[in-house]
Amino acid sequence: MGTMVNAARKVYRVAKKAAGVMGPADSNPFPVDAWTDAAYAAWFEKHKASSEELDRQRRVATDFKIQPTFSLIVPLYKTPLDYLKVMADSVLGQTYGDLQLILVNASPELPALASAVHALEVRDSRVTVVTLESNLGITENTNAGIDAATGDYCCFLDHDDYIDADLLFEYVKAINGRPEIDFLYCDEDLVIEGKRAGTFNHQNPFFKPDYSPELMLCKNGIIHLMTIRKSIIEEMPRPGAEFDGSQDYNMALWCSEKARGVCHIPRVMYHWRISENSTATNPDSKPYSLYSCRRAQAAHYERRGIEGSIVSSGIYLLHNPWLRDLEGMVSVVVDVRPWLGESDDGRKLAFDSLDQFVESFAQNNSYENVELLLVGAEVDCARFDERFEAVECAADAGLYERLNAGAAKANGDYVLFLDAGCFFDTPEPLEQLVGLCSLDGVGVSAPKTLYRGGRNKAYGVAVTSERIMPLYRGYEDDFPGYQCNLRALQNVSACGVQGLTVSRDLFEAIGGFDERFESEAGAADFCHRVLERGLRVAQTCTVKLRTSDVYPEHYFVSAENAPDFSESDIALFDEKWPGVREAGDPYYNMNLDQASGYCQVKRG
Repeated sequence: MGTMVNAARKVYRVAKKAAGVMGPADSNPFPVDAWTDAAYAAWFEKHKASSEELDRQRRVATDFKIQPTFSLIVPLYKTPLDYLKVMADSVLGQTYGDLQLILVNASPELPALASAVHALEVRDSRVTVVTLESNLGITENTNAGIDAATGDYCCFLDHDDYIDADLLFEYVKAINGRPEIDFLYCDEDLVIEGKRAGTFNHQNPFFKPDYSPELMLCKNGIIHLMTIRKSIIEEMPRPGAEFDGSQDYNMALWCSEKARGVCHIPRVMYHWRISENSTATNPDSKPYSLYSCRRAQAAHYERRGIEGSIVSSGIYLLHNPWLRDLEGMVSVVVDVRPWLGESDDGRKLAFDSLDQFVESFAQNNSYENVELLLVGAEVDCARFDERFEAVECAADAGLYERLNAGAAKANGDYVLFLDAGCFFDTPEPLEQLVGLCSLDGVGVSAPKTLYRGGRNKAYGVAVTSERIMPLYRGYEDDFPGYQCNLRALQNVSACGVQGLTVSRDLFEAIGGFDERFESEAGAADFCHRVLERGLRVAQTCTVKLRTSDVYPEHYFVSAENAPDFSESDIALFDEKWPGVREAGDPYYNMNLDQASGYCQVKRG
């Protein structure tokens, strides 16, 4: 995780350089995301719980119908006494006080530390001290804390970090709203000590999505404050030192598989201290994490029945699955009408685009059990040769009418939608897309789409109260983005239509595309019907689809950069799905600007 932080800092340097080159008056300014926003510290102070709110919580904390006990497990190893004090005070000062603070001392040879933890135990009956004979490693030290836990939930807190006073109150409130919750986590940030003693400067927020199983295939997207029902942990095979450095990730993967409900609280309530010994800034402090991370991922893949390899993303501790277990036929529906017909001004369009598509598809596709279905008007179909299955539609048929016509002729187990102006930039695209789509719980998969010049067209579509919008539009292809999201699989509320992959059975079951739509919002409507069935939409960066589209002049200006999401189609979406956009996008954190596709801090 530490080098992901360092990678994000590199992003910050690139962003600063870009902003400096463009200047404040530039008409296409580089978007400053939440990680790089210097105004975040003021934002945090404005949005943290007030002293009046904390007093109110203390008064009503005993009114909850469900009153679980939380066991906060903190392994201590050569812990500085000032770190211990800050951490312990933050736990014992919770507005919801039904808790157990378990201090696992793995440094018994340090008398000052032993004396300090003993004093805490004497001062507060909620403190339990576990003294080990020696340091057993972070995993076994944590196991010792779990053994001593008497609470309903176990929370895992690092010895050099601290939490806000309202954290457990927010967790209890969520549990009372949804008693089936077995797993909770919240947003967090990094902190450095301020100039005045006892103060901290807040920076680099992690505004996380709701639980995202496909993101978890690649990295620990949960991190802190991971809280799990103890009965779930007790079912887990006891891990050993082989998971040191990734013990939390391993536990998060195993327990999230078993949890009835996973709850994300979108409030920054955990604070990760930046220090020399913290992986937040120094990944070399735990070099063994590289191996334990891959070991945790491999075990998770095996449990989920995922066939494939683990490949590097270029970011330390962030890996992607390379899927190869593909069975059955794939029907590739190719829309040729815009490329073989006439342009809006009546000019004949170049016919060689189809030949280019076929050639590039053959070069990049290694899967043999595939059929190409070319959809066009009668005049278009007359030009096809025997290599292709022609699907004829009316000359004035709309985009989704054409795609539905192609899907109706499909014989494959899966249907992949393309157009004749695009091509895959990466190998084995069908294996990756269909492999991802075939995972348990996934209904739709899609690639990362690029503009003709190589800039990012979309890596997911957010459905927010302000817009239905493409994410990360205009970034260079190799730009990692906020929290390095452009280098990892993502769960999203919607994707674009180019490259959209779905099982034929599901496509038919939900009635295909709604032909009333004319723009990319039609794909968002399709994806929402998939979500309504309890399935997920997953985007993969291991497949890149280069389109023939040219990026807009002001590709970073949210108000201008998405003409392919028409206002009339968004109005139609709202008519079909009243209240959906107002409820927010579970995969696009509510603390982010809901009108910006660049993960920027919401103002106000």
